[in-house]
Amino acid sequence: MTSNKNAPFFIGYRPFPAALTRWYLALAAVFVLASGGGGYWLAAQQAAPAPGNWDTAATTTMRGILMLRPYPALHRLNPAAPGGVESVLLVRQGKHSADAWARGFDRQAVSARGYAITRGGWKMLEIPDADALAVDGDGGGDADLETLRALLEIQPLGPAELAGEIVDSKCFLGVMKPGSGMTHKACAELCLRGGIPPILVAADADGRKIGTLLARADGGSAAAELAEFAADPVRVSGQLQRQGGLLFMRVDAGGVQRR
Repeated sequence: MTSNKNAPFFIGYRPFPAALTRWYLALAAVFVLASGGGGYWLAAQQAAPAPGNWDTAATTTMRGILMLRPYPALHRLNPAAPGGVESVLLVRQGKHSADAWARGFDRQAVSARGYAITRGGWKMLEIPDADALAVDGDGGGDADLETLRALLEIQPLGPAELAGEIVDSKCFLGVMKPGSGMTHKACAELCLRGGIPPILVAADADGRKIGTLLARADGGSAAAELAEFAADPVRVSGQLQRQGGLLFMRVDAGGVQRR
């Protein structure tokens, strides 16, 4: 066995050998490049965040008729679809329903100011304070109001059974990303207990996600009762109805079952 007495060797009390310095610098460079490449690969495997948007830069003011049940919503003639209704869910800041602030304005023409939350065809307005809701004296004109009221009659669509996931609408529409799944379960439960409207997210025959608001059989809020089912795969049965631009289901007693 032979040894090279001139081979570089590090001793703590001597300067680091130049030959070893070059070797370790090359090794460090390889490590950095491999780490960066591995990080990029892992990031590329992640699903894109949900397409929802929460505009906190400035408030938006909307005018229409406020309906309290099943959840506070402002309904207005759809500017993008003549003859149609655009329905905007109303919530408070934090994990709170707008019910307490909206109760005095049920079925009245109002103006509402808040931060817009949007996803797909869904719209929501996060109201910052009680003064953000006010009676709209003009109401957009009496003719428009009468037209709008006629379009807000509840349309029964018959019994249905849907399978999907129950989410809290505020986070799902854009306040949190992701606003669904088991990673969001604890947050969703708190939001629902605070009265945030629950949505059943299901997939249609083409695999596209569709959302249906869930209400009690009597048409009231089912948020608190459904909190325990948040993020779980469920099957829900009840009566489908439409009001304005909102599709919702009045859930049968015992109509939510885990799958």
